Amino acid sequence: MQQQFTTGVNMRLRVMAAVLMFAGLGLAARADVTNPNFSPSNGVPGYGAVPGWTSTGATGSTVYNTSGFWNNGSLPSGDTTAGFIQADGSFSTTLTGLNAGQTYTLTFMDNARDLTGDNCCNATPSLTVLVGGSTLSGPTAVTPVGDSVLFHSFSDSFVATSAMETLEFSSTTPGGTDGALLLSDVHVLPGSTAVPEPSSLMLLGTGILGAAGMMRRRLFQS
Repeated sequence: MQQQFTTGVNMRLRVMAAVLMFAGLGLAARADVTNPNFSPSNGVPGYGAVPGWTSTGATGSTVYNTSGFWNNGSLPSGDTTAGFIQADGSFSTTLTGLNAGQTYTLTFMDNARDLTGDNCCNATPSLTVLVGGSTLSGPTAVTPVGDSVLFHSFSDSFVATSAMETLEFSSTTPGGTDGALLLSDVHVLPGSTAVPEPSSLMLLGTGILGAAGMMRRRLFQS
């Protein structure tokens, strides 16, 4: 009888621990957008359709090339493509699986074509980010990072109003037809913090272990 009781308790503990573990993992899970790195490349210069994205204007996807649109800056290891918007245009995609009323964090990396030595005037692109038709940020001037420095990193939160939202990147470059905005590494994560800190994950693990221990004591006392 004691053995059967212990076996039953252990089984319930395993189930509860699994539930707690999946709940913890869900807090850090990504709700990725389709094709976050604008791949595959269309070559150089790279004009053309980009899977998963709807575009207006002169847009496309490219790889690094000193004579192309992506001619400065670098992306994290493993990221080899960037979407570009030349002069005025936009990229948009549909976010799905959202929970209305929940907070999400949008992260992405941006850069601009380096026009050093070019006679083009006022060729700095300005980026506006919209979610569900509402402006999340911008218009913000995007300047070249230069050399092999990482692209600029962006992070901002929004509250979903429905299960589906349109994410749009709109760029304008007044008087600068050679100017181009570069985008890559686009992600949407649940919560107002883009990336869980190691200390937060440690606290989460400690809380799960503590909750499991408390449940074990209560089950043996019952």
